[in-house]
Amino acid sequence: MSFIGFILGAVMMAVGIMAVWKTEFWLRNFGDISELFGAMNARWVSWKIFGTVLAFLGFLIAFNLFGALFMMTLGRLFAFGQLPG
Repeated sequence: MSFIGFILGAVMMAVGIMAVWKTEFWLRNFGDISELFGAMNARWVSWKIFGTVLAFLGFLIAFNLFGALFMMTLGRLFAFGQLPG
């Protein structure tokens, strides 16, 4: 686990938690992100989903679990690192 990865993950977790906790601040300063995803009238929900996903990804990056989760889910589907046959 690298120190830079831990710091990046911790910052991502902090921003994600703040996006869930202080949604009104994010709405006033950055606007509605639901339009980016094609959802209409989902201003609060879109910021909360974004914050939750960002905090989860930050946790995975901070504790070096992103690669392990990828290999457990999509790694079996695409069989990375295995020879055919």
